[in-house]
Amino acid sequence: MDATSNGSKPVIGYDRVVVPGPNGSTKELSRREFEGLPLRERVAYLIEGTARFFCQGLPVNATDAMKG
Repeated sequence: MDATSNGSKPVIGYDRVVVPGPNGSTKELSRREFEGLPLRERVAYLIEGTARFFCQGLPVNATDAMKG
């Protein structure tokens, strides 16, 4: 289930993202850190579907995360 603001409306944006790290590990980044990555790297995470977005601890789908 994705984060919602009132139980039905999707939350737009994110405050944290988890991406793959070396050797099967993961890396947690703040929004600022993620947006500071090179564009090519950010786009690769999105195309591959490997970035997991969160807002206030709840998952947010990538499409809604990128709108905010």
